[in-house]
Amino acid sequence: MIVQAVTTWEGTPEKIQSLVDDVKASADFHESIGAKNPRFWRAMTGGDFQRAYYSIEFDSHEEYGKFNDKMMDSEFWTGIQAFINEGYPDVKYISTDVYYSMI
Repeated sequence: MIVQAVTTWEGTPEKIQSLVDDVKASADFHESIGAKNPRFWRAMTGGDFQRAYYSIEFDSHEEYGKFNDKMMDSEFWTGIQAFINEGYPDVKYISTDVYYSMI
């Protein structure tokens, strides 16, 4: 089974683009504590150009739980909370949704 966490960000196209370097650093940290396949998604066609999606994957619910425990105990967690507050309203954290594959 694969578990995927998807974080949604919203902002101006310029501010979303400026997140790329921040996301690269986040991806490195997330991989160091157990995440796999970090991706930063932008729309190519259609609407929704003001949104971007950051996804990471895990092999199981258990692996996701271990990742969460490490994340909550890290300095990264307090840093991301400050980042969210400082970026508002130009870049907004919308949600982190967690999915699992049923096939």
